[in-house]
Amino acid sequence: MRTFDVRFKKKVVREYLSGKGGYKILAARYDIADSLIRRWVGAYQHHGSAGLVRQRGRYTYGFKLEVLHRLAAESLSCRELAAIYTIGNPHRITMWQQQDERGELCLPQHIPPLDHSVPNKKKASSRSPEPERSSQADGLLQENQRLRAQVAYLKKVSALVLAKKLAQRKERKQCQG
Repeated sequence: MRTFDVRFKKKVVREYLSGKGGYKILAARYDIADSLIRRWVGAYQHHGSAGLVRQRGRYTYGFKLEVLHRLAAESLSCRELAAIYTIGNPHRITMWQQQDERGELCLPQHIPPLDHSVPNKKKASSRSPEPERSSQADGLLQENQRLRAQVAYLKKVSALVLAKKLAQRKERKQCQG
């Protein structure tokens, strides 16, 4: 699999945004998939240059739920969500959906999650080792994750209720009209 540095991605994105070619023309010019250019453009529009930096790793259960709930509530495509949340592969969201439907959406405990903080922040110096997290801190992180999932669930329920009300209003208008 070919990898591309940030300078190359930025060059292609800028050509697209300046109107020097569409997805297919640029894809043919640089011998890459047009879907890849679409992904880069979306990530760049949402996050600037930081969106073009490749991220690897695992995502937390709460993060996956947040993405899936936003997918349902806002009717966004997986490609749009991948750009918003800087997820490298939009198909991963589809896989999360399928896992959620089967009740298998979870994160193994031994794999560290990705850092979803703002990418522009400088990381702490690596000179001093990070102290081990206390059980109290772990408990707070777990509680925070549960609360995020709960809020996301409530947002989804609210969106479904709103959609149902809108559908009923539309049905009433059709019956009256």
